Amino acid sequence: MNLIKKTLFVVFLVQLLIFSYIKIFHEKGKETLISEAIANTTPLKTKNPTINKEYVTSIVNSTISNLVEKHRIEEQKIQKQKIAKQKVILPKKSKIKTKCYAKNSPKKTLLKKTYSSNSKIEKYAKKFLGNKYVWGATGPKTFDCSGFTQKVYRQSAGIRLPRVSREQAKVGKYIKYANLKQGDMVFFDTTKEKLGKVNHVGIYLKNGNFIHASSGGKKVMITNFNKKRFYKKRFLWGRRVLKESNNVATISNNKHREES
Repeated sequence: MNLIKKTLFVVFLVQLLIFSYIKIFHEKGKETLISEAIANTTPLKTKNPTINKEYVTSIVNSTISNLVEKHRIEEQKIQKQKIAKQKVILPKKSKIKTKCYAKNSPKKTLLKKTYSSNSKIEKYAKKFLGNKYVWGATGPKTFDCSGFTQKVYRQSAGIRLPRVSREQAKVGKYIKYANLKQGDMVFFDTTKEKLGKVNHVGIYLKNGNFIHASSGGKKVMITNFNKKRFYKKRFLWGRRVLKESNNVATISNNKHREES
């Protein structure tokens, strides 16, 4: 019995040493731990044939395997805890409301009315219909013929014309009667002598109509070339300035005023 007690004590001692060894050097593999533990275990010398080296070795092996399994379980728990801490909590995906349109669905578009420079000139000029004619006046309520054209082109198209009609007749592209278009200036010689010198100006509209500040009508009015043959006979030429608005030179006011 004393021998068995001593053997069990030795086994307990060996287990304690093995456990300490595993704790200190847990990085080593299981096979290394087991082989080193068996190698370090000294065989017992005993006279009892029932207690021999193989018996002690089997006890030590079973003890070591239990310890190693416990150690493995603990390591797994530690690894799981580390993985759980490393998990990043992602924010919930925000639901963004988006409008989906079918490929063939009609697109809603706002169509804005656009006006050409020619149309703008006509539209602006007609605002002054009926305003009184006053020689030398440039607005805002009364005009002479060149004061009227100067006001209309500057405000509606940004074109700065000279003050008097004979100077305005030199600006822009020369246009014949047959080639007149909306927005062109039209020039006349209304003198009895028909000297061929410009003394009146208006703005061509469409369909043979032109708008001008008339001294005879004493107001801003629209006249038709075909109905008022006098103006067709006294027509000299037209001038187109819309395409050359950036190149139109501003000429200082002339002291001599025209008679319309």
